[in-house]
Amino acid sequence: MTAGEQRAEDRARLEDVTHVLHGEHGTGAVQRVLYAVYLLGLLAFTYGFTVARALFITSDPAWLHDRLLGPGAAVVAVVLAVALTVLVHGLGRRRGPVVPPLPWVDHVVAGPLDRAATLREWWLVSATLLVAGTTVLAGVIGGGLWASGTTGPASLVVALLVGVGLGAVVAAAWLAGQVGAGASGDATPTTAHGGRGRGIRLLGPSAALRSLGLTTLRAQSIRSTRLGGAVLAGDLRAARLEAATPVHRGRGLRLRSHGRLLTVVARDRLGLRRQPGMLLSGVLLAAPGAAGVAWSLSDPEVPVALAVVAVAALYLGVGVWAEGLRLLGDTLGTPRISGLELGTEAGAHTVLPASLFLLVALPLALVVHTLVPGTSVGVASLLLWVLGVGAFVLAAQWVAAFRDRPPFLAFIPDVGPLLMTLWFARSLLLCAVIGGLLTARAAHVGVVGPSGLWLGFAVAVCWWWGRSTLRSAANEHRV
Repeated sequence: MTAGEQRAEDRARLEDVTHVLHGEHGTGAVQRVLYAVYLLGLLAFTYGFTVARALFITSDPAWLHDRLLGPGAAVVAVVLAVALTVLVHGLGRRRGPVVPPLPWVDHVVAGPLDRAATLREWWLVSATLLVAGTTVLAGVIGGGLWASGTTGPASLVVALLVGVGLGAVVAAAWLAGQVGAGASGDATPTTAHGGRGRGIRLLGPSAALRSLGLTTLRAQSIRSTRLGGAVLAGDLRAARLEAATPVHRGRGLRLRSHGRLLTVVARDRLGLRRQPGMLLSGVLLAAPGAAGVAWSLSDPEVPVALAVVAVAALYLGVGVWAEGLRLLGDTLGTPRISGLELGTEAGAHTVLPASLFLLVALPLALVVHTLVPGTSVGVASLLLWVLGVGAFVLAAQWVAAFRDRPPFLAFIPDVGPLLMTLWFARSLLLCAVIGGLLTARAAHVGVVGPSGLWLGFAVAVCWWWGRSTLRSAANEHRV
């Protein structure tokens, strides 16, 4: 039997399997994805374009034009694209783009059919969504720049091309990460003719799909099901445990006693030593966030949106380092091994993220201050403001770590998913919006004065809120 006849027979047998499981119309997954892409484009170019245009108009188009056409913008864009590709590649080792249901893996993918044919539909769905999402986002940004007068019509064409290319590269990196995770799954992956090959060949999507190991496909399918259940139940701890990367480094390291307080800090430091990826991820998020805050404060012409995004990145970076706080919040119902009061133990878990924030944010703030020409903000005022924003971010980490029960309306099917998402992201949204607006305001009126007082008030209220959520969550566990 020739290779063409073998492929035709495999295609016919796969169509028979799909017909038995889903009827004569098939799964309809690709059609649903195309309809979702149509709705996404319609909403994005209706509402997203309007918001982007208004944002660019109110952010001084001339200032944006000079910055976007400068050499630094291309360098920053390339660095961000490379960082995104690397992060997505790592994500593929935990949850790749090709995750069919477990029965399909066991009864169809494990059979004699061409593995690429049995997995192609899931790959097309994920790749289409990713490429369409990046293209629509880039089109909205490029169209907003053109409509606001910031750039010419070429920005829309360039943005669309960049969006398509970035989506394709990220999708390929995502699949490559999943293939890399499956390299140890099957010693001899299936070839195009149902035989067994030698090693892994990444000649294209089909070759990559044939290289996926059954062990990894089963593991990722089970993990995806558990993640979906955790999201539906609102169990953030279960979702984090499923999404966490297994510890492979520092297994021989041991935690030694340094007293009750310092042992808690040493435990958090040991966790980062065993998972250096978390330390690096926090730096990759917190460093541009701190630089953005310092830039926004040093240059009054920086758009407010950049300040908001910078504080959000700073919050996410510090949140990666604050794993000890989240672990404390997850184990509030268990006996305290350290013997410390809850507030004291929470404060000890705050030492490590606060120290890393100081090591990363303050030097970057000084560097940005020296690079911005003609700034009227003094070094002392800049460092004082960055410290205030850091205290605000750390207080928001308490609010995020010590959650009580979600609102009852979050479990209603109609509005539940949106309310659950807002409930989980409340500390991020409030921290980013309030911190960004106050930073942009301080750039115009100065750090000393009403802006500083408002930031101090926000920090005090957020710390009070964090301690209140800690007491409330602890009381619920006692009940």
